[in-house]
Amino acid sequence: MRKIRLLLLTTLFTLVLSITVNAQEDQIKSKDIKVGNSIIRAMTVSSQDDPLAYTSDFITDSGSYLSISSSTGSTITCDSLKLEINVQEKKNGSWETVGTFTYTEYNTSIISKIPCYYGVTIGSEYRLKTYHYATVGGINYMEINTTSSIITEE
Repeated sequence: MRKIRLLLLTTLFTLVLSITVNAQEDQIKSKDIKVGNSIIRAMTVSSQDDPLAYTSDFITDSGSYLSISSSTGSTITCDSLKLEINVQEKKNGSWETVGTFTYTEYNTSIISKIPCYYGVTIGSEYRLKTYHYATVGGINYMEINTTSSIITEE
């Protein structure tokens, strides 16, 4: 009797696991990974298209200016991909946008830009707040990334 119960429990457990795995096969699974000042959205398992599969933003102090790198990648060709990169400076305890860079590319699966911001005040704190947009078949997608802050030095 005990062996039969164990066999039934094992069979039931295997069946439940099988149903759970099969139900999740058609879902997009993603994980946001923060590396320094970059936020990377890593895809693990996906059988569907993802217009914002990869986004990355990076800010570096280059002395008299800020070096910026921002990218969006898609698993499909999008009608448009757009980046709105906002340079923010901390003033009186609040973040204020002091510069904006906007770029749009059409019929593409990747957009990558490397602008520079020259209005730097030495000793001030800066960060990026970036809006990543994708349009596919009239449907709009958006992801917002905010980098860690940096303090400019001479």
